[in-house]
Amino acid sequence: MGNVEIIEYAVKENERIKSDQTIVLVENWWVRMALKAVGSGYISKVFFEPRTYVREGDPLAIMVCDPEDAPHGEVTCALEIVETIRQKPGREK
Repeated sequence: MGNVEIIEYAVKENERIKSDQTIVLVENWWVRMALKAVGSGYISKVFFEPRTYVREGDPLAIMVCDPEDAPHGEVTCALEIVETIRQKPGREK
């Protein structure tokens, strides 16, 4: 994914969150994306301010999950493209 800019956190620290709810919106040159929770719980800590650039693998927040709803395996969030900003060359429709 490379570098992305944090646009906004959709939840605040200590706020409850449900599965499939957006945690943070990020964007790169091409698209705006939503990182969504895969379980329910609450956000205990956010690490960056909006308009900060982060790299793939940087932790964006700590989510404390209810044990029954904790993600199993390696998937800790879902990424969804919510808006295309620019088309990549050679991919025009």
